[in-house]
Amino acid sequence: MKMSAFLLAGLVVVILSCNNLIQADTVKVFIPGTYSADWSTEFNQTKDTLLLEPLTENGSETFRITRRSHIEFINAAKDKAPEYKIAKWTGTYDVKTKTIFINNNGRVLSFDPKKEIMWMGTTMYKKL
Repeated sequence: MKMSAFLLAGLVVVILSCNNLIQADTVKVFIPGTYSADWSTEFNQTKDTLLLEPLTENGSETFRITRRSHIEFINAAKDKAPEYKIAKWTGTYDVKTKTIFINNNGRVLSFDPKKEIMWMGTTMYKKL
């Protein structure tokens, strides 16, 4: 009888542990892809795209991040030519906080899979 109780308790612990692992991966599974944002200031309009790819295919915690920016100048700065920028970073996924820390510049990416958005600081990106 005691052995059955221990087996049942062990089975419950295993099932709950597996369930937590599955839930923890939902953000990580969502991450790979392309994200886009645009914003305006008094002097420019910016379109920004981030491409996030796992560095290796088998469960890597490290991501390759490519940022492409297009800056169009307006108003007093409209005589300036548009700027195109490409930046390449690496980031590490933190399982506890479900965020990516960008190693090159210290920025943090956070994700909301239900709304299909990513945040870099206060800037919201939509997943394409």
